[in-house]
Amino acid sequence: MDMKEKTLPANLENLASFQAFISQCAQTFGIAEPIIQKMQLAAEEALVNIFNYAYPEETKGDVTVTCSLASEGEFKIQMEDRGRPFDMLAKDDPDTTLSIDDRAVGGLGIFFIKQMMDRVDYRRDDGKNILTLVLSFN
Repeated sequence: MDMKEKTLPANLENLASFQAFISQCAQTFGIAEPIIQKMQLAAEEALVNIFNYAYPEETKGDVTVTCSLASEGEFKIQMEDRGRPFDMLAKDDPDTTLSIDDRAVGGLGIFFIKQMMDRVDYRRDDGKNILTLVLSFN
């Protein structure tokens, strides 16, 4: 299985670098541009959450993004950090039937990730948060 990996400090300044990396990986695997854009949007939402919440302000840490083919016709992005445990899948989806004024702030990014991807998995293993996003491209 072909796999590519990139590790950088967990900060917003590295978002564009991670996005370019994901795009290059997907192009290498022969994935069409509309699928790449969908993956990039979901990855951006997840990475921004990691950048903002994984590490306390006085602590610095890295994020590792791995791209691979999960199985025939599935593109997988895995994000690992050693920050605070956070299972975004355990968070309730926002009530999108409520008006903007009545809705709680936050949570829409996680909701969009779940809606856009075919599979989203989270696990905590050996002190690491491991978030996996999978999208079919066939």
